[in-house]
Amino acid sequence: MYFLSLTLLFVSLISPSLQASLQDTLASHPNLTSFAEQLGKLPGILDRLESSDTPLTILAPDNAAMAKTIYYPVLGPAFQSADPEQTRFIMQYHVLPGKHTSDMMNSTFQYYSTWLDNSTYANVTGGQKVGGVIQAGAIPQMVWTSGFSSRSIVREADIEFDGGVLHIIDSLVIPPTSFPDTASRFSLAVELYGLNSFVGAMYTTPNTTLASLLNTTTDVTIFAPNNVAMESVTPTITDLSNATLQDLLAYHVVLSQSGSGSLFSTSFGNDTTITTLQGASLTLTFSSNSWFVNSARIINQDLLLSNGVMHVLDNVLSPNATNAQPVPASATQAPVLQTTLAAEFNSSMAPFTTNLPNAVVTTEQGTDGYVGSVTVGGTGGGAIQTSRPSSSSGSGGSSSGAVGGRVGEIVLAWTGIVVLGLALLMG
Repeated sequence: MYFLSLTLLFVSLISPSLQASLQDTLASHPNLTSFAEQLGKLPGILDRLESSDTPLTILAPDNAAMAKTIYYPVLGPAFQSADPEQTRFIMQYHVLPGKHTSDMMNSTFQYYSTWLDNSTYANVTGGQKVGGVIQAGAIPQMVWTSGFSSRSIVREADIEFDGGVLHIIDSLVIPPTSFPDTASRFSLAVELYGLNSFVGAMYTTPNTTLASLLNTTTDVTIFAPNNVAMESVTPTITDLSNATLQDLLAYHVVLSQSGSGSLFSTSFGNDTTITTLQGASLTLTFSSNSWFVNSARIINQDLLLSNGVMHVLDNVLSPNATNAQPVPASATQAPVLQTTLAAEFNSSMAPFTTNLPNAVVTTEQGTDGYVGSVTVGGTGGGAIQTSRPSSSSGSGGSSSGAVGGRVGEIVLAWTGIVVLGLALLMG
C-alpha cells in the first residue's frame, strides 16, 4: 500500500491532470456531436485549440443549439451556406483565453476577450468581448451574453480537459454587429423604447463624419437616448442647426483614452467624469441601484457592438447642462432640453426616423456621392461584399479605406432583419 501511494504521488507530480484531450472530451459527450462536427469542418482550428500554450475556456453549444443556427440573426446565412470563413469567425467567438471556471465568476458581470479578432465583428482591443455572470438562485446559474443582448445559459459547467475548461451552453453566442444594426434590432423589441430616433439623427445631415466615426472607430462607447427621450424634446432638438445637432450628438460619444478600451458598466466609477467626443465632460453616478450619466438614467447597459459598447438612456444629454443632477427617486428623469411633456408618446412621432440609413456609413461621403459600405449576409449567404459606383472617367478614385482593415460594416436590410427576428422567436 505504501509503494502504491508513492507511485500515485509520483504520477501526480509528473502529470498533474491526466485529463482527456479536447477531442476526446467532446466525443465523450453525446450532446456535443454537432459542435465537434462543426469544428472538424474548419481546417486547423482543432489543432490550434489542442496546441494552445495557455489555458482556454470553450463555450460549447449543445446539439439543440446547433440545430437552430439558421434562425439566428447574423449566424443564419453563414451556416445556411456553410461559409467556412464566416463560421470560423463564429466558432472563434466561443473560445476565451484563460481558464474561467464557475468558482472564478460572481454575480457581477465581467467581460472577457475571445479569439474573435476579425475586424467585421471585433474592431475592439484584445478581441471581441462576451459577458459572463453567475446568477443567484436556489441553484446558481452561469449565463453568457453576446451580441443583441443574447443569453446563453450553461447546461453543464466546468468540464475539464487537458487544455482548459468547457461549458455546455443552450444557444450560440452571437458576434456583435455595427451600431446601426444593433440599435435597429434593439428597436424591434419595444419600439417605444427603441433607438431608431437616435440612429436617424446621426444620419440627418449630408456630413457623414460622425456616422462614419461611430461605425469605424475602435473601442467606441455610445450613450444612446431612446425614442421616448428623443420625442420628449421635440421640436427643440429638430430646430437645432446641423452644426449644433452634431455637437449635441457628439456629446453622447466617448472614445477610448490611451488604449483603455470601451467603457463597460463594470469599469464605471461613482462620481467620476469622462471626456466626450464633443469635448465637454459627463459625470457618472450610482444611486438607488442605478447608474446615471449626468441626470439621465441608464436603463439598458453594456449592449455589445462590433467596435465597442452602447448604453441606453432615458434622456437626451446636453453639453450645455453638464452639471445636471439626477433625481434617483423619480422613475424617469426630467429632460434637460425644453420639452413638450406630452402625456402619451407615439414612437411613430419620434424625430429623425425618416433618416434611418439603408447602409452603414464607413467613410465620409465624397464628392462623387459614394459612401463606403459593406454587405454581409442576405443573398450572399453570409459572404462579405463591397461595392462602389463605376466611374466613366476610369480614374476610379480611392475608397478612403471604406473597407480595408475594417471589412464588414453591415448593410441594414430592414426587411431581412424583421424576418430573421420573427424566425428566431418562432424557432
